[in-house]
Amino acid sequence: MISKALSFRSRAAALAIASCVLMVRGEAEQAARPDRCTTLTAANTDDCVRMNEIQVLGTHNSYHIAPDPKILAVLGERARDIEYTHKPLVEQLSRQGIRKFELDVFADPEGGRYAQPWALRTIEGLAPVGPELLEPGFKVIHTQDVDFRTTCSTLKRCLTTIRDWSRSSPWHVPIMVMIEAKDAVVADRAGIQFVKPIRVGPAEFRALDAEIRSVFPEEHLLTPDDVRGKHATLWQAIQTNGWPTLRASRGKVLFALDNTDAHIADYLGDSPALEKRVLFVSSEPGQPSSGFLKLNEALGEEEQRIRTRALEGFLIRTRADIPTAEARSGSTLRRDSAFRSGAHYVSTDYPLVSPFGSGYTARIPGAEGLTARCNPVNAPRGCRDEWLERPR
Repeated sequence: MISKALSFRSRAAALAIASCVLMVRGEAEQAARPDRCTTLTAANTDDCVRMNEIQVLGTHNSYHIAPDPKILAVLGERARDIEYTHKPLVEQLSRQGIRKFELDVFADPEGGRYAQPWALRTIEGLAPVGPELLEPGFKVIHTQDVDFRTTCSTLKRCLTTIRDWSRSSPWHVPIMVMIEAKDAVVADRAGIQFVKPIRVGPAEFRALDAEIRSVFPEEHLLTPDDVRGKHATLWQAIQTNGWPTLRASRGKVLFALDNTDAHIADYLGDSPALEKRVLFVSSEPGQPSSGFLKLNEALGEEEQRIRTRALEGFLIRTRADIPTAEARSGSTLRRDSAFRSGAHYVSTDYPLVSPFGSGYTARIPGAEGLTARCNPVNAPRGCRDEWLERPR
């Protein structure tokens, strides 16, 4: 019992020391701002607030439509975590203020690999899938054969929706799109036969970058090269120059790889600092590719970890809720920790009130009707939410 108490006190002391160090660092950064930024105003916010000094709301599996009840019945208890449906991407952008999306992609270079799902071949009365699944290119699907309903079935279609809205609303704060490369083989079970996906390796990642660039012209993207500039590494550039200001990033879209496994090495290839790559990757401090972190957990000591990394200069994504747990229970502990932590992108499946009767929802705190707020951890003094995104 005594050792546990000492361990707890040691951790608490370490966190207190870390907080003091980071507060000093934050004050130093504030003092280092240009003289014109000593006092923030609506007129100079774009030049004095950086893209990593705000916080926005995102959606998890932004394309997802819950499977038909007949499929859910076959899946049984396993279906609890996929009973959520998002509005089309354009509605998320225009009505829900979503500024971060997540898309799961399967390689399908010849087209048609996912056009005949097991459920459609086995369960009567299901609506057919669209002809776009026959087209070559990456497909946006949660799980092949059983959880395949989406608001945009191809990556190109999803990205075109985002691009077109962005072009019509060029005053928006930068939008992040996270891409998860999916290629896990799902073992057949309970009579369900799953299509074996194509492994996403170096060649497929090159095709992914090319597909993104086929939709977004260079000037519409914010890439690792843009942030790195003339520095040798992305991490060096962020530590020296910081992230772009709102003026330099407004109206742009950046991409990040959701995967945190061996896919990162496949994506980096011979470009450890992400030279000529489209996607940022989740990398720990000091790596040539460091700059973005996916930190899903915000509860307990993880909240302080996110806070620490945010003050170090990372862009961070975390989650307000996990599958349908909070939506069913109504618990707001994870959500509140996520927003307090200083993570820049807080993902939810419930920008609208939960359909399970709990009343749960996740919205940007204290920024009613706004799409972004000043980051609670590292925003400059005097920052005001209403100055961050407003129609021009």
